[in-house]
Amino acid sequence: MKDLLLLFACVIVLTATAAVDGFGQDTSGVGYGNGVAVRPNNEPDMAALRVKACGTQSVDYEAETHKDQHPTPEVPADKALIYVMRTTIIGYKIHSKLAVGGKWMGTNRGKTYFFFNLDPGEHHFCSESENQDAMTMYVEPGKTYYLQQQVKAGMWKARTKLEVLNEVKGKEELKDLNLSVFTVKK
Repeated sequence: MKDLLLLFACVIVLTATAAVDGFGQDTSGVGYGNGVAVRPNNEPDMAALRVKACGTQSVDYEAETHKDQHPTPEVPADKALIYVMRTTIIGYKIHSKLAVGGKWMGTNRGKTYFFFNLDPGEHHFCSESENQDAMTMYVEPGKTYYLQQQVKAGMWKARTKLEVLNEVKGKEELKDLNLSVFTVKK
């Protein structure tokens, strides 16, 4: 039954993404230092990655923007620090959620960010809005990574694509953003 549900999810994703993707397909590694993000170069592999990264469960959550807080913690020596940002005002009120390995970590709206720590190693990242974008990235302990949830106008709401920013660009973009606080409803 689980395999059937997984196959069904892949078919839905393939059907939903068969429409024109305004971002195009990224077939090369992007990133900086030793952190390189990669995407498959064919739709069946990308659909399988989306299932790994986004999971098959929806999440019921609340999100708040805290304009009076701007934490930028130090990276732990044994973990990687991940900042996730939406740096533009486009689609300001539309949420772009982010999952790692099927676990929803947070959501952004226009001009917001959140952060979390990950164990070192390979991780599958998913950004979801009207569509889903996924990538695989290897992260190292003691390093900071900056992910941007790019947005573009979609049919009903903002479409999303993940991009890894270099450290200089990531720090610069982070200065102008507000903290997004994500709480899963129980």
